[in-house]
Amino acid sequence: MEAVEAVVSSKGQVTLPAAMRAKLGIRPGSYIQFELRGQELVIRPETPMSAYYGMLKGYDLGDDLEPPKEPDREFD
Repeated sequence: MEAVEAVVSSKGQVTLPAAMRAKLGIRPGSYIQFELRGQELVIRPETPMSAYYGMLKGYDLGDDLEPPKEPDREFD
């Protein structure tokens, strides 16, 4: 993808080009991260938590996920 120029508004706003938003999956309501690397500004989308849903499916996590319960005590 080629470089694209944009103008910063008086409020500090910039419109991300539609083709770049589409390629990165940035939609209204998406969160993005800004990172300074020297004199460069890197913008990247944050991965939503829903993207991680089910990623451990099929892995054996063991049956002992809960600690054993203490037996009931009898009181006099």
